Amino acid sequence: MRQRRILERSVENALNHPDLSFVTSRGRSIVLKKYGDKFLKVIYEKSNDKIVVVTVYWTRRIKTW
Repeated sequence: MRQRRILERSVENALNHPDLSFVTSRGRSIVLKKYGDKFLKVIYEKSNDKIVVVTVYWTRRIKTW
C-alpha cells in the first residue's frame, strides 16, 4: 500500500462500502470502490473474524471472474 500510495482509510472505505464485490473461484473476495475515474481493487481473504488483505491497487478496468 505504501509503494502504491494507497491510504489505509481508502482500503477500509472500500471494504465497508464497496461499489462492486464478488468471490473468485479460489475463494478470495474482491471489492471495488470508484474514486473519480479509477477503481480501488482490494483482494482479501477472510479467516475466522480477521480480514487479511492480499493486495490492493488502482485500476481503470473491471474484470469479474
